[in-house]
Amino acid sequence: MRDSRLSIKDIAGKLGRGAKGVSEDVREKLPAYIELLKTVARLGKNISLDTDNGTLKIREGFVNDYLSEVSVEDKGLRSIKISCEDGKASFSIELKKFLFDGVIKVPFTVENFIFNKDKRAATFKFGEKKIDKVNNYYSKILFWFSLSVISIFYNKGDGIKNSILSQDSLTVNPDGTYTIDLYKIPELGELFKKNVVNIRYWDMISMDKLSFEKGLITLKLSRKLTNIIRTTIGIVEVLPKGRFLRPLLNRF
Repeated sequence: MRDSRLSIKDIAGKLGRGAKGVSEDVREKLPAYIELLKTVARLGKNISLDTDNGTLKIREGFVNDYLSEVSVEDKGLRSIKISCEDGKASFSIELKKFLFDGVIKVPFTVENFIFNKDKRAATFKFGEKKIDKVNNYYSKILFWFSLSVISIFYNKGDGIKNSILSQDSLTVNPDGTYTIDLYKIPELGELFKKNVVNIRYWDMISMDKLSFEKGLITLKLSRKLTNIIRTTIGIVEVLPKGRFLRPLLNRF
């Protein structure tokens, strides 16, 4: 199906009078929005897009598959996993470094989230760290001692704080939360610059909330994007085989 390659005139012609309600800006980007929907549909069982309510749900296993590929950069870092519950999530970090051998669990909540072409940032609040599956008593003591030393430097506002947390992408807020600027992460910055159908793909996406359910990460699309997606779906469903796209998006 060559829907994403159709010109706006072709699509408008097939849609008839419904095309008159589509703004000029949306018409120009319509092929890219169609390609975006097809990309989501291809991800299948891992991602579900509810076009009526404007919510995108991602299975935690899909994220963990990605994390399993990036966590091998540090030889002492065995794995990173995320587990989601209603309203909160936790990172499980498996380490084997020096005398420590075990899993650190770091619970967190997302206090604020915004993702659009002007700003892409998330603010996290971390809960009390826990350790699990530690091989020996001395390893457990070493871990807590290390945390104590780090906190001493951290409270002084220098030392370890400046050496580890001085990355451009991370801000430590006065209220104890942490804000990550996704724009300033080099790998993501390059990704955000990529074009699809001669349009910067990621600039079309706007979301204003990130939350958690059991086993799921939920992203709330902005009202404007939700309306555009609904319009795009309506256009696609007029095209040949277009009626099959909606069920492929809303999987669970």
